[in-house]
Amino acid sequence: MTAGRGRATALALTVTAAVGVAAIAGAATAAKQTATKPPAKRALSASGTALAFNKKSLKAPRGRVQLVLTNRSDIEHDVSIRGNGLKAKYGKTVGKGGVSRVTAAVKPGRYTYFCSVGGHEAAGMKGTLTIPRPR
Repeated sequence: MTAGRGRATALALTVTAAVGVAAIAGAATAAKQTATKPPAKRALSASGTALAFNKKSLKAPRGRVQLVLTNRSDIEHDVSIRGNGLKAKYGKTVGKGGVSRVTAAVKPGRYTYFCSVGGHEAAGMKGTLTIPRPR
């Protein structure tokens, strides 16, 4: 191999490595920005003796979303989320006057938010969270 060809090969390898490092750094920066960006908040409430949220459907942008349930009911409730490849995440069960929160990273699609307290979801305490596809 000639010295010129060796330098060209070394230069090509250096450029390839630099491009790879830049791509990894860019992906890490995007992930960090997503993780540090505050979640989109969506509010819910429960009141009276009905086993139902005040909203049957919600929309939010992709990324991190936080569902916030204010419990105005005498019955304990929580807010939880699952679906579209997301392993179920559960908020804290709270009594009257309490607030339950659940935060999840979501991609476009549909999710179910629900109360995980025994029998509440089966009785109808659930709704659909839709994350639209970008245009």
